[in-house]
Amino acid sequence: MIKLILPNEEYLQSYKEAYDEYVENGISTYSFTDALSCDVLAKFDNYRNERNLKPDRVGADYYWLVDDDRLLFIGETCVRHRLNDALLYNGGHIGYGIRYSEWNRGYGTKLLALALEKAKEMRISPVLVTCNDDNLASARVIEKNGFILEDKVMISEDGKDVLRRRYWKTISQADPCFPRSRASTKQTEDKHQ
Repeated sequence: MIKLILPNEEYLQSYKEAYDEYVENGISTYSFTDALSCDVLAKFDNYRNERNLKPDRVGADYYWLVDDDRLLFIGETCVRHRLNDALLYNGGHIGYGIRYSEWNRGYGTKLLALALEKAKEMRISPVLVTCNDDNLASARVIEKNGFILEDKVMISEDGKDVLRRRYWKTISQADPCFPRSRASTKQTEDKHQ
């Protein structure tokens, strides 16, 4: 069964393997924390409780998307408690990444929808999500979840200029946050005509 959990020891080895997949395949669109360089579970706990953070960091809740049946870490999302100036252009309220071997299976869309539910519980609205302009897969995931493109901004990242898309979504308490397929949207529209 696929579910969203708090990071824990049971899936830590699988998380490390996902990190290795990113390194081996040169993926840089999302950065899993190097579990060999620090105690990631303690780091995530510090973010959740806003302890021992660098001045340019904000509190955040980290969650892992896992497959219970395979004991497999699939992806990670970070729901930030608030924005600072940097996050307004690079990062937003929600960051997410899917392990490389699980790409193109719909997990990104599901993970962002679940992250939106967490943002809703935290009463964060409107919600900002960003992605590189050339990351079309992430842009599709964001748009499937009902985000609206506000603009594209040039930022400096690792000494290079990068064009960044900024998407916003306002969520109300009634909003289920889950994306609807085009078919279900069409059926709903037909019922209201």
